[in-house]
Formats: sequence, structure tokens, C-alpha cells
Amino acid sequence: MGVLVVMKGNNVFTTTLVLAEGLCVEHKSIIKLLKTHSNVEELKRFEIAKVRTKGRPIDVAYLDELQATILITLMKNSPEVVAFKVKLSKAFFKQQKLLQQLLSQQHNADWIEKRQDTKIMRRECTDKIQKFIENAKEQGSKSAEKYYMNLTRMELTGLFILEQKYPNARDVMNMRQLNLIEMADEVIANALEEGMVLKLPYKECYVLAKEKIQLLAKLFPPSPLPLLLQENKKLANNPH
Repeated sequence: MGVLVVMKGNNVFTTTLVLAEGLCVEHKSIIKLLKTHSNVEELKRFEIAKVRTKGRPIDVAYLDELQATILITLMKNSPEVVAFKVKLSKAFFKQQKLLQQLLSQQHNADWIEKRQDTKIMRRECTDKIQKFIENAKEQGSKSAEKYYMNLTRMELTGLFILEQKYPNARDVMNMRQLNLIEMADEVIANALEEGMVLKLPYKECYVLAKEKIQLLAKLFPPSPLPLLLQENKKLANNPH
């Protein structure tokens, strides 16, 4: 069983695919149940998205906690159903708590100040990366522009547990994570600067920065970022 609940905006959601897997039934059975009870006010509107499974893409409905609870309540209370209800409820509780923390920190003066600080350090880091890219081009690199993306990905994947893409991962980081990413930016900037001062080949400069991030990751074990529901969903009144 993978991720049970994700967040979007001011709410958290599960999916009909998660329900099907957790309840050990076919996904089309969950969709049929949702359609059958579309006269229930709470089950009339929900978001759907095309999700690729082992076969062709299928329509998957995103349900909030109330909708998921109502839908499961309409099923027989077998031991498996009861166990999954408990598991799903815990997942919703955990994500709701995390959501409240995110909303709270975005209005917290200390968090806002730290977020601004990280933006300043990030600009300094990107300035160094740009100089490194120009240096790499001068040394004959044909794909130097990719280093910006590679260095950014190296930071995020090395220091955090990522289960999806983020519009801006830093906006959902807590204070500890912001401190860490700020440190990582400084580490990369200094490593690239050091390599260029020593006139190292550009690939060695990159390796030097990578080694510094790997060392940082050993000191600070990777922590997870909250899961967000992507924006490319559409609202539906009924499934299919």
C-alpha cells in the first residue's frame, strides 16, 4: 500500500484507486458504488484525473475525508474494511495535522523571515551556478545549461524524501528544512567557487559540489516533504 492521502490547498484527499487497493476490490466497483449513490449530496461533486496504471489510463476520483468515509460506510463491514477504515482515518488525521502546520507557518513571522533569507542565499547560489555554467561552456561543454537543473535536483533528492514534483518545494518546507536547504545552497556556491578558483575542470567542480551535498546528507538524514495534489484535475458531478 502506497500513499493513502495527499493535500491540496486547504484540504486533504484520497482516491478511488487507493480505496480499491486498500479494500481489495476492483477499481470499477468503487466507481460504480460512487455512481450508484450520486444522489447523496456529499458525493455529487469531486475531482477526477487520468491516472496511468499497468494498463491504459483510467479515470480516478479524488475524495475528501467525508466523501471517502461515506463511501466506505456503504460497504459491508468485513474485518478488512474495518482495518482499512482505521488506517485511512489515521492517514487523514496525520495529513490534516500537517496541513494545519503548513498553513500556520505561512503566517508565522519567523518562517516568513527565514523563507526570505533562503531566497537571498538562493540568488547568491544561482549567481555562482551561472558563473560555473559559463566556465563549463568555455571548457567545451555542450550541455552546460543542464547543470542548473542537475544541481537543484541533487540538493532536493539528496536531502529530502520526494514522492512527487513540486511547483516550489521550498514553499512547503518547515523551518528545519529551510535551514538545511539554505545551508545546501551555500555549500554548492562555495564548492563551485572553490573549484573555479583552483581552475579545476568543470566536471570536477560538479563532483566537488556533489560530494559536499552527500556529506551534508550524512549529517542530516533525509526528511519527507508533504504530498500535494497536483493542479491538473477537473471537477466532475458524476464519475463517467
